[in-house]
Amino acid sequence: MSKSNIIESDLTVSCAVPRSGRTLQNFLSRLKTLVSDSGEIGGMLKILSEGKKNSTGDIEQAFSQLSQLPDHVPKCFSVFVDRKRSPRPFRLGFLAYEWEIDGITLRVEGEEPHNGSSLIKLDEVDFTLVGLDELLAMTQYYLRDPTHVTKWGMYNYQLIKPTSIRVAGSAELTRYNPVLGCEVQDMVGFFLISKPGGRGRSKIDFQTLSRYGRRVFVKGRYSGIVMAAYPGLQVEPVEDVEDAVMKGEMGSVGIEIVQTGNTLRSKGLLLHGAPLFLSESLYVVDYDRYQAKPHLQEMVKSLKPLGYFDDRRIRHFARWYLALEKNMGQSWLDRPEIEELFCTRTDPERGLRPYRLKTRNWKPHDSYKKEEAMFLADESRKKLKEEYLQLKRSTNEENLPLNHPESI
Repeated sequence: MSKSNIIESDLTVSCAVPRSGRTLQNFLSRLKTLVSDSGEIGGMLKILSEGKKNSTGDIEQAFSQLSQLPDHVPKCFSVFVDRKRSPRPFRLGFLAYEWEIDGITLRVEGEEPHNGSSLIKLDEVDFTLVGLDELLAMTQYYLRDPTHVTKWGMYNYQLIKPTSIRVAGSAELTRYNPVLGCEVQDMVGFFLISKPGGRGRSKIDFQTLSRYGRRVFVKGRYSGIVMAAYPGLQVEPVEDVEDAVMKGEMGSVGIEIVQTGNTLRSKGLLLHGAPLFLSESLYVVDYDRYQAKPHLQEMVKSLKPLGYFDDRRIRHFARWYLALEKNMGQSWLDRPEIEELFCTRTDPERGLRPYRLKTRNWKPHDSYKKEEAMFLADESRKKLKEEYLQLKRSTNEENLPLNHPESI
């Protein structure tokens, strides 16, 4: 069967992923466990890891890199503009490639991260890999109250306007963390950060800053989310939040996506309290297509998206929190308890309910499993606290990294 016929076949499932960055690299690494790979993915990963280093302002030089790629590496790259970096250099990124998984062709296409949500809305792909931050930035219009979507498990419940966008679950993408010496999931928080100093300033938390109308630096794409949650803030969109805070006066404040805290620590910046929301890589699916396309159902099932309260996810969360805590140390002010960050007692009221791929619409109604969700939340909080304390003891007592990723 020719490639053109494969694309039109019912046996093809389409997926949009970021065309560069750690999410893409983690996803490709995960694919190595699902497909027959003779080293081609390893070759792709090497090219992608060198992409940022080889970025250039010369477009001809960027295109010349395509002709210099090794023969054994699939021709699946293109040149794109890296808008996340100044002055918007050109670099190589992932274009598209096809793999076969259990007799189904998975066509993976590279895109801007925020475009994944748009492609679902436009009915142009079956599913996408996207973080909750990008999903919220592009789809707030569909939500009853976007300020209540502080965890991805609340997203489907808050959908009220007609749309086939649905979160199927966490993609469970991990990366080696040198602080713990093991694999840690790509969880992040949308945190308040600040430059030390600024005597006489008010307390740095969302409510206080909003009450006094403090200026807060925010990445431009997230300014809408912040203004919707705290309209009293004086939001100032910037290209780089950490740089803006560093260049600002003592006590300057920003809201930034934080995963490991490495750059914050290196710049001497402070982290404050609990984040506005938590995010991680998610499988977001066109649910109308999912119902009509059995092969999409099989593909999503084979990817094994994690539920919010899944035991594996609890272990991941404990590791992420502990790694961030150890990295930031005393620079994480008003640090919340891990179980409160994971799930509060009121979160099930806002839609943090258990749902599975067999749950209709992947969207609980007001009474759906509310009691079960309350019980599950309490049990998950206990499990998480125990997991966290055990991890903390093992790292503190032995002073050794957790070299046992197989435990997850």
